[in-house]
Amino acid sequence: MKKIKSNYSLKEKVLISFSFWPTLLIGVALGMAISLLLFSQNFSIFQLMPLMKNSIIVLVILGVITRVISLYIWKKYNWSFKSDLK
Repeated sequence: MKKIKSNYSLKEKVLISFSFWPTLLIGVALGMAISLLLFSQNFSIFQLMPLMKNSIIVLVILGVITRVISLYIWKKYNWSFKSDLK
């Protein structure tokens, strides 16, 4: 199998990183937060619902803030991403 090598510039690598990592980290953090809430306390599911709801809201807000920062950087430095996938 032939390995495809992409020659991305530094700007494109930063843009890819800003698009991928926040989404991955937020998903992992959300799963870990819910798991820790369920395992660390002997609460019923009805007592955990407000905690889970608040943690989801906080994680979504962090994700939105991260996306806004990355979009600001894209526009400020006039960066663009040109994909070679066809």
